[in-house]
Amino acid sequence: MEPLSISTGRAADGKDKYFERKNIEEKIWSKIKQGEDLLLAAPRRTGKSSILKYLERNPQTGYLIKYKSVQSVDSINEYFKQIYKLLLEDDSIFDFYEVHFKKAKGAVKSFISRIRGISTDGIKIDPEERVDYYNECKLLLKTLPKEFDTLIFLIDEFPDAVRNISSDNKKEGIRFLQLIRELRQEFNDINLQFVYSGSIGLGNVVNKLGRSDLINDIVNIEVPPLNQNEAKELITRLVLGLRQEKSEFEISDQIKDYILKKDSWLIPYYIQIIIDELFDFFIETGQKPTEKTIDEVIDKIIRDRYKYQDYFENWKTRLKQALESKEYNCALEILNYISTKGSMDYDTIYNISVKHVIDDLKDITNVLEYDGYISKNSEKMYMFNSIILKEWWYINVAS
Repeated sequence: MEPLSISTGRAADGKDKYFERKNIEEKIWSKIKQGEDLLLAAPRRTGKSSILKYLERNPQTGYLIKYKSVQSVDSINEYFKQIYKLLLEDDSIFDFYEVHFKKAKGAVKSFISRIRGISTDGIKIDPEERVDYYNECKLLLKTLPKEFDTLIFLIDEFPDAVRNISSDNKKEGIRFLQLIRELRQEFNDINLQFVYSGSIGLGNVVNKLGRSDLINDIVNIEVPPLNQNEAKELITRLVLGLRQEKSEFEISDQIKDYILKKDSWLIPYYIQIIIDELFDFFIETGQKPTEKTIDEVIDKIIRDRYKYQDYFENWKTRLKQALESKEYNCALEILNYISTKGSMDYDTIYNISVKHVIDDLKDITNVLEYDGYISKNSEKMYMFNSIILKEWWYINVAS
């Protein structure tokens, strides 16, 4: 079993950081080979970006894979500029154009002339140049030979881009969705595919625009939490990584089981921050972790005002971004209730929605469930997915 390094800031990128999710990886490749465009559907910190980075680093034969996060994109032209740069930054594509179209005139020569140079930062494009990058992308793609490798764009944080573009102008958001659908449909014959992902529900964002038909050709693939065996393996490999620094550090099987019991939502982020804190405790005291230590470490994570506050605060911030004012207030009351009482049935949620004069409660429950706040248990009671998030919410929001 290979050791792993803890990675809680950026995506876990690289063999020494990425914990392979073979079931998800195989499912993605199966759908890609069927010619589908995909959406990785999961809340934040469940490992979506890490999976995409792994796919980019490990393409199968006959596939050229390009990754880009578009979270900050706020215009249609900027989005397609990012796609355009991805195309030109690839040596196999750029060399093809350079060799075969050196003597070209018109549009093909036009895009080559706009490049100011290639550096460690990638392709530089003159910011003063007025360019319709959607059309430029189409021109580039149309000149790819039919025998060229299947080109796959991995577009991370895509729902954020849709939301940013449509925030002040719904028509612009609809136009954006129409253009990217046209791109998916028009270039089927040259083996162009897209894999989107994001930490807010694409369906929730698009439903607000009233045009869910514009994404009905995209196949959803869920990224679930780790199962018990995967979670225990992750802990074991993280410990092996930390033992390269302190060989005496260890976590018993009993303590692993206790961690998984306390951390109800088995996503890599929560597991890693717990192990990281346990290692810090060991460095400071020289004592092996106990159940009491686990309790203290989780309490520290929840109450820490500096190290983890931005992560937890983001749950509240993103909720406000996803919902209108009265819907947000309704969702806030629902989460406050669940964090205080532990669970909540649908009738109680409905009564709260009536109090807030909510027209469509489903919009709120979709956001809360898809974005990873709550889910229904076997008794159809709504509960927080994560005990850690529940406790943080109770202390910092509900109280």
